[in-house]
Amino acid sequence: MTAPVAAKRVGRFVAFVPAYCTLSRKTRRVVRQSDADFLYGDSLHPTNDKHEEPIHVYRPGWSPERLRGHCYVGDVILATTQVVESAGGAAFLCTLSPHDRALRLAEHARRHRHVPTFLYSSAWQHRFANVDLAAVQSHCSRTGIDAECRLAPDHSAVHVIRRRTTQPSVCVIVPTRGTTAEVWGTKRVLAAEAIASFRTRSGYRPVEFVAVVDSDTPSTAIAAMQTAGGDAIRFVEYNRPFNFAEKINLAAAQTDADYLLLLNDDTEVVSPDLLETMLSYFEDPEVGMVGPMLLYEDGTIQSAGHFFNPVPYDYYRGYPADCAGAYNMLRVAREVSSVIAACALTPRALFTQAGGLCTKFPGNYNDIDYALKLQWLGKRVIWTPLASCHHFESKTREPVMKPVDVAALGARWRDKLEHDPYSHDALQRYQPIWKSNRPGQRSLDEAVGPTAPIASK
Repeated sequence: MTAPVAAKRVGRFVAFVPAYCTLSRKTRRVVRQSDADFLYGDSLHPTNDKHEEPIHVYRPGWSPERLRGHCYVGDVILATTQVVESAGGAAFLCTLSPHDRALRLAEHARRHRHVPTFLYSSAWQHRFANVDLAAVQSHCSRTGIDAECRLAPDHSAVHVIRRRTTQPSVCVIVPTRGTTAEVWGTKRVLAAEAIASFRTRSGYRPVEFVAVVDSDTPSTAIAAMQTAGGDAIRFVEYNRPFNFAEKINLAAAQTDADYLLLLNDDTEVVSPDLLETMLSYFEDPEVGMVGPMLLYEDGTIQSAGHFFNPVPYDYYRGYPADCAGAYNMLRVAREVSSVIAACALTPRALFTQAGGLCTKFPGNYNDIDYALKLQWLGKRVIWTPLASCHHFESKTREPVMKPVDVAALGARWRDKLEHDPYSHDALQRYQPIWKSNRPGQRSLDEAVGPTAPIASK
């Protein structure tokens, strides 16, 4: 049963406030300064222990994909009177769940804004995002999204799986020097196994492979790749000093496929429907790139999307694969500023329009630069937990930040790095997790997710 909700006039806005929430006194000042027509903010959640500080829920910027997954914007939403009337009127909206109400208001708004201020408070039991499967199904019907919607096993999110209307062609680009390494106790030609995993575990067709091989790549490695790829593989020789971006661009020029899957040679498919899932997001023409959950050899997280804090990090690197993240953020598909090019899908036409990968970033940050170019073109970058791939990058290797690379990235995108729209200014800097800048165990517990102990329970 939905809790009673009050619709309160705050300037030109209507604030929807469930009975278990208390609106902050700051709200009126905040709305006076905003040009938005849909507002949400952060929230405080006192515990049962009066001597313990409240839980702080910090929220990222506007993320329509995440809102479909769960009501990350919180239980209190403000919208202009015009948006409220367009969405059915205040009386009707007050009868809905927070998730349903937020989706309907968001559909009619044009200027969605997050306010980095505590707009309301409620008991700690209400700190997690509301989830309403029927509301998401109704939203998809209203907005023309043809999708299967289902609850996550732990009911922390709704998974929206779009039905594809086409069967586009995909070119899998694998830059490699033919490296042989030990994985799970067995020596393998990495690129050959990466290609073989696609051929044997994914039934998606049509797929072609372009392997960009160095001129000194061992013939035995090329033979292994040929066996793995069969008649679907072609080879492009590269005889210049290492430049990952240039290798990718060279391969992209060799294909007419609709989509490019950028794939490191030290990867292996986990999800049999990896391509189908990633392709489904492109039913939304505003999506420019999609990346899956990347896992280390031992099954822990290698990357859940990039996070500018302000140095680029891979979200939740080294944490268990079943980690929910702060407020279930790893349970939902969501917009991110970038995904790692170890496994990333993008339309070939858009890749060409954006100028491909920038060769000024031969090793590091070419994927970040490309993702930010896509956003400059008005496209969104999506990370999804509904598809996964192993990336056998060493967990013990510390990423080397070359000053020349850092300087080049900063010269282009300093403002984006300092103000990631999907981050928050109150997070602790130089951390790969969504961790508050407050000291103490509580902030770490909040960052790790709902499985972390709450002392006041």
